[in-house]
Amino acid sequence: MPNVFQPDFCAPRTAGATEIPSPEAASPITKADTQDYFTEVADDYRAWSPSYNMHFGFWRLGLNPLRREGMLVEMNRAVGRALKLDEPEPAQEAPRRRCVIDLGCGAGATARTLVGDDPSLYAVTVTNVPVQNSIAVRLDAGAGVADRMAHLEADYTRTGLPSAQADGAWAVESACYASGTAKADFVREAARLLKPGARLAVVDGFLLRPQPGRLAGWLHRLWADSWAVPTLAVRGDFVEALRSNGFEEVEVQSLRWRVAPSALHIPALATRFALTELWKARGRLSPWRRKHIVASYCALVLGLFWRDFDYCMVTAKRSG
Repeated sequence: MPNVFQPDFCAPRTAGATEIPSPEAASPITKADTQDYFTEVADDYRAWSPSYNMHFGFWRLGLNPLRREGMLVEMNRAVGRALKLDEPEPAQEAPRRRCVIDLGCGAGATARTLVGDDPSLYAVTVTNVPVQNSIAVRLDAGAGVADRMAHLEADYTRTGLPSAQADGAWAVESACYASGTAKADFVREAARLLKPGARLAVVDGFLLRPQPGRLAGWLHRLWADSWAVPTLAVRGDFVEALRSNGFEEVEVQSLRWRVAPSALHIPALATRFALTELWKARGRLSPWRRKHIVASYCALVLGLFWRDFDYCMVTAKRSG
């Protein structure tokens, strides 16, 4: 039985082969796989962030790069700034209640930060993993924001929420779980939910070309299978999908150097976590927990392939 340091993945070795299969050629990851993964590793994310910030951090001057939680929370606030919710509206006489949507929220950490910072804000979070909502409800109560948070169990490409009612929406490391390299189903639903003039912010890893290099392509597939991701979006395809679905003012900002300090926490944390959990489990971890640890190492290495991969914030405004 493979252990965490010998995962049940290997680079394909066929006689005479010169290329490693593209992500599309691998066995597809299903939505059921994604649900199983997040259900099984829900408690493991606490090792990365006690507040369940299930994403990389945003470093800026003044933040200690050795303190991971502060950088993780700053990523939440960077998303809030990108939504530009503080911009004045025509004929607006007084502050009003505003509703924002977290598409693929995990345990709702980004929404919890933004709602906690702004008393006029209400948030709806969307996940199809019930255990994440259970964790979110507990953390909301502890943060004192439970009365302004609602957690919806649904597919974020078919939420069932009313159209054109959201003042902003975001997806932090969750748009990648939609299908295809353009994530068109995710983009269509975001466009439907947002009011005209409202903004979408997406923070995620992106492929920079449809066919990555040989080693980068294999590493992407190993990482994606380990974190139950169908495939990363191709940045050009994603931008085109935004424009085709009624978004304008599309901007792409590389966050490669902003997330690097938090990414450098991975080797020590993942190794300590793996050894601790293997000891507690007497050398036996379930497949998804094993893959979760493998993906953590892969994420750091994948970031070294600058020609093939970048970590970006993509923002766009709903036209109309």
